[in-house]
Amino acid sequence: MNEKVGRKAIVGVIVSALGFFVDLYDIIIFSAERVDSFSSLSIPESDWPTHTRDILNAQMLGMLIGGFLWGTIGDKMGRLKVLFGSILVYSIFTLLNAFVKDVDSYMWCRFLAGLGLAGELGAGITLVSEQMPGKFRGMAVALVGGIGMLGAVTAGIIATFFSWQTSFIIGGLLGIVLLLLRFSVVESGLFTGMGSKQVAKGDFSIILRSRNRSWKFLCVLLVGMPGWFATGVLITFTREIAGSMGMTTLPVAATVITFNFLGFAFGDPLCGFLSQYLKSRKKAIFIFLASYSFFIALFFLFASQSIFLYYLLFAFMGLSVGFTIMLLTLTAEQFGTNIRTLVTSSALNLIRGWVIPLSFAFQWGAVWFNGNYYYSAILIATAALAIAFFALSQLEETYHKNLDFYE
Repeated sequence: MNEKVGRKAIVGVIVSALGFFVDLYDIIIFSAERVDSFSSLSIPESDWPTHTRDILNAQMLGMLIGGFLWGTIGDKMGRLKVLFGSILVYSIFTLLNAFVKDVDSYMWCRFLAGLGLAGELGAGITLVSEQMPGKFRGMAVALVGGIGMLGAVTAGIIATFFSWQTSFIIGGLLGIVLLLLRFSVVESGLFTGMGSKQVAKGDFSIILRSRNRSWKFLCVLLVGMPGWFATGVLITFTREIAGSMGMTTLPVAATVITFNFLGFAFGDPLCGFLSQYLKSRKKAIFIFLASYSFFIALFFLFASQSIFLYYLLFAFMGLSVGFTIMLLTLTAEQFGTNIRTLVTSSALNLIRGWVIPLSFAFQWGAVWFNGNYYYSAILIATAALAIAFFALSQLEETYHKNLDFYE
C-alpha cells in the first residue's frame, strides 16, 4: 500500500469511525432518555411500554426504509453522496427532537432521524472495505466498530448528567461537525472505476433473481438477530425484565447502556484481531456468538443476585456481541461492487429492524407468561441464538476474497 493510498484509506477509516460514533449515539439516546423524556412530557407510566415500543419501532422503520434508499443512492451515485446526505437528515431531526411536546411529534422525529442514520454505517463500511487492501480490511473495520461503540457509551454518560433535551441537541450538533469532516474523504476507487462498465447498479432485484444470493442475504440477517435482541429488547425493557426477575433495586437504563457498550467497544476490535489471527471471518464470528450464548445464559441465571452483577453481565454480553461489525465486513465481501452499498446498508438496517418483530414477540410472550418479561426474554433469546448458529454455517468464508467484481 503506497503512501498516497494509505493516507486516503486512513482518513476514510477515521471519518467512518466517527460516523458510526454519531450513529450509535443517536440510536441509543432514546433508550437512555426514555424515562426522563416521558416523565417530562407527562405520559402516564402505565403507557410507557406501549409508547416505548411504538417510538422504537418508528425509528427502526425509518432505518429500514433508509437502508434501501441510501444503499441505492450509494451504488448509483457514490458512497460519498450517502455520507453527506444521510448525516444532514439525521442532524436536522435529532435537533428538532429536543423540542417535541407530545408522543406523535416524538415518534416522527425518531422516524426521520432513523431514515437519515440508515445510510451512515453501511456506506462507511463499504468505503473502508473498498479502500483497504485485503490483509488490513478486517482490522480497519474493527477499528471503525471500536471507536463507534464509544458513541453509545457517550450517550449513556450524557444522559446521566444532562437533560433529555440537551442530549438530543448534542447529538444533532455532533452530526453537523461530522458533516464538515466529510469534506476530507475521497470516493472509493472501485466505485469510480465502475463508471464505464455496462452493469446494473443499486438494483435489489439482482439479489431476488438469484436463489443463492437471496439465501446468502437472508443468512446474514439471521446471524445478526441475537445482537439486536440484546440492544433493542434487553436494554430498552431492562426495568421490566429486572422487575420480573424479582430485583428490588431496578437498573438505570443509562448505566446499562454504558456497561454494555463499553464491552462492545472492546469486542469489535477484539473480533477483528481474532479474524486476522485465524484468517477467517466465520471462525471469529462463531467464537463470539458462542461466547454471547454463554454470557446471556449467565445473565438469566445469576443477574438478579445483585445490581452490580446485572451491570457487569451486560458488559460481557456487549463484549461478545462485538461480532456484529465483522458480520458487516463479511456482508460487504459477499456481494459485488455494483450492489455492495445497497446490500451492506439494507442488511445492517434490516438486522436493526429485528427490533420490531422482537419487541412485539417479547410483549406477546410476556402476556403468554402472565406478565413475566423474564421468561419471555429467555424464550426469544434461545430461539434467536439457535437460528443464528445455523445461518452462520450457510455463509461462505471471504477473508481472502478480491472485492473487484460485479453481480
